[in-house]
Amino acid sequence: MAILLPSGVKQNIKLAPYTTYKIGGPAKYFCAAKSEDEIAEAVSWARKEGVPYFILGGGSNILVSGRGFDGLVVKIQNTTYNISPYGGSPAGRQHTKIEAEAGIDLPKLVKATIDSGLAGLEWASGIPGTFGGAVRGNAGAFGGEIKDIITSVRFLDENGGIKTIDNKDCNFSYRDSIFKQNPDYIILSATIKLEAGDGKALQKFSKETIEYRASRHPLEYGSCGSVFKAIDVNSMHSEDFEKYPRFRDLIKNDPFPVIPTACFIDEASLKGYTIGGATVSTKHPNFLVNYNNASSQDVSALINFVKLRLTDKFGIIAEEELQYVGF
Repeated sequence: MAILLPSGVKQNIKLAPYTTYKIGGPAKYFCAAKSEDEIAEAVSWARKEGVPYFILGGGSNILVSGRGFDGLVVKIQNTTYNISPYGGSPAGRQHTKIEAEAGIDLPKLVKATIDSGLAGLEWASGIPGTFGGAVRGNAGAFGGEIKDIITSVRFLDENGGIKTIDNKDCNFSYRDSIFKQNPDYIILSATIKLEAGDGKALQKFSKETIEYRASRHPLEYGSCGSVFKAIDVNSMHSEDFEKYPRFRDLIKNDPFPVIPTACFIDEASLKGYTIGGATVSTKHPNFLVNYNNASSQDVSALINFVKLRLTDKFGIIAEEELQYVGF
């Protein structure tokens, strides 16, 4: 018996164009949801019919199987935001509240805050994806993290109700949150608190950050961004710090005891290592790029090869940042 599809749900939509890897087969069902009601309706239908579902933001940090996804993909496209005064702090600093829906492009939101002379999100300049995805994965760079500015998050829960929780209940940790731990919690919007800043300085920092990313990251190829999380220093062997002085130097003045996985991949001489159409970037070795029509199997095999090499050489276990879809 055929399933009756709700309005807005299409069938057999290829996912590759919706991902930054430009890889992936079709979704059995696909819905571009532009409002909270459309998100809730699509998810409610999938839950009622027992159809697996996946929430798609900007398409970064994921690898979609060449077989596609045998269920419903909900592309989050609610994109409104509102900037309003929030009040001062005990230290006399003026704060501003921004309520933004999950589907807004993170670069667009960053630009809006900087254009308004607001400090606190400028570290995210040049990071692809959506605001909701950044909240879910507690995105961070250059010493900043989403958890530092979030005040509350609205989400659709496993029963279809809409809830709001404060920062302290989001269980934020390194590239993680309660929303990542519970896939049935679907972020609808979030509120952040920023401070008044020096507009010219913010513009300069943003411009330099974007230029830095362009010079250091292989943006000419499809990728998911950084594939692996940084390595916790506590998981390393002490002799590695003597054998590889750069590891010790990296954490000398760093309050966070982690080392970028790119450093390990570089020390393992894996830059340029290739499987099929996927290769370890020579620009930034934590980027495993689609340089020549790579398949999802090419990328997956390369990821597994790198993990095995790092375990063999350093005794560490590299953990993926990216999420596998349809595997």
